Amino acid sequence: MLGAAKLSERTLLTLFLIPVTILAVAGIVANAILPTLIAEAPVLVPALTTRADRLLLVAPLLPGEVFLSIALVRELIGDPLFYLFGRRYGETGILWLERRSPNSRWLRTLERLFRRASYVVVAVWPINVVCVLAGATKMRPLAFFSLNITGTLVRIGLIFVIGDLLEDPIREIVSFITRYQWYLTGITFTLVAVALVRQGMRGHGAVQSVDELQDELARAQADLEAGSESGATVPDGS
Repeated sequence: MLGAAKLSERTLLTLFLIPVTILAVAGIVANAILPTLIAEAPVLVPALTTRADRLLLVAPLLPGEVFLSIALVRELIGDPLFYLFGRRYGETGILWLERRSPNSRWLRTLERLFRRASYVVVAVWPINVVCVLAGATKMRPLAFFSLNITGTLVRIGLIFVIGDLLEDPIREIVSFITRYQWYLTGITFTLVAVALVRQGMRGHGAVQSVDELQDELARAQADLEAGSESGATVPDGS
């Protein structure tokens, strides 16, 4: 903690933003060229994305140890970053997430569910938002990481088992994707591009710089302080 205290706020945000941006870009690439990845390089799918439906499509195509090891590492890379972000920024970080989310209503529903059964949510659904909530509510690190790792192991294991049970129909789907991969890749690429443009127009695009992140966090903090002084509800900006 002493070493962390010596780091400037900008440095800490940089250490958070760089790997998070890399993971986000990896997920976007996976969505955009998924048919080509499935047909030509299925091993890259669990390395780029954590979506269960994507993982299920390639689980029967890879050796068990390869799929499990890559998927587990990819799943667990980002979780500590979001947990530590939540611990540092607390309610400010949660408000920032709400304003960045394309569906803030869904996010607030998840927050209520988390506050009622935080341990269960972390174990069953350890997505980025849940990791931030765990940090912001000061869940003990030992409890968080134990639940997070156990839940992730179970999730990846279930995906692999289901993929094994459904191997024949999955291979038929993969055969179709392989046959028409270039047409399908054109479709997925276009859909992802349109989605990114729409998110950008609505102000929900990716954070472009550390300065932008600092400014957004500062505004969230100021709004929280103003809301607590007046007793009013802080607007989510959506």
